[in-house]
Amino acid sequence: MRGSGIDFTTLYETERDGMARSLLVIGGDAEAARDAVAEAFSRAYERWPRVASMDSPNGWVYRVALNELRRRMRRRALESRLLRRERLPPISPADIDPELWDAVAALPLRQREAIVLRYVGDLTERDVASVLGISEGAASAALVAARRRLADQLTDRKETNAP
Repeated sequence: MRGSGIDFTTLYETERDGMARSLLVIGGDAEAARDAVAEAFSRAYERWPRVASMDSPNGWVYRVALNELRRRMRRRALESRLLRRERLPPISPADIDPELWDAVAALPLRQREAIVLRYVGDLTERDVASVLGISEGAASAALVAARRRLADQLTDRKETNAP
């Protein structure tokens, strides 16, 4: 392409889609491929006088795009490994009574947050208020309402399940 007088817009319009398809096949991720191609063309545009004078401006953009894709794939793999390593063990139904779990899940959001922070997170009412960004009185009221609602729900379930 050297000396062919190709301008950036022509290169971009003629090569972008094919480059993205190539990187999709290499990496298996359409979004990462599109992002890598966009980044490569952005860098080419910033350096266009130098890139345009190269023997193969298209080859340079491909190389930059492929390097960017590789960087993204390495980063994603590292993040995935770190997330797997740092995951908290899941709470299994054996850890919490399923009826209680269902009743807590049915609470309105504020009450559910308050009750979980207080009894699962073992926070004080003051800490619950701080975490939720509400007054201590509002936290106390949410906890009272949640306990009342849980008691009603669990009593209703026991009565309907009684022989």
